[in-house]
Amino acid sequence: MLRTVLEMTVREGYEGEFRATWQETAQAASLMPGNVAQTLLRDTHAPRTHLIMADWADSASLEAFQRSPERQELSARLETFRESAHKRVLETVAHIPARQPSER
Repeated sequence: MLRTVLEMTVREGYEGEFRATWQETAQAASLMPGNVAQTLLRDTHAPRTHLIMADWADSASLEAFQRSPERQELSARLETFRESAHKRVLETVAHIPARQPSER
């Protein structure tokens, strides 16, 4: 599995509008083949800083999405809120889900 992580600082005063727009774009992206999940996180100490994460089943699915006109349209909708951004693509090496007390 691959995870894209976009660290984005939202322009001051646009945080609520950004989050509403992200909800819409994430719903659309979740319909793309190979998309596993969409997540939005906000830094508690810097509330204009958000992490936009998307999980993809494999690199072929991610590459197809990145080349798609849908990605260009969805990214353009969020671009207007962006003060700055930095993107990374990360490969899942290990994932250990929490266990219930009865499983320990």
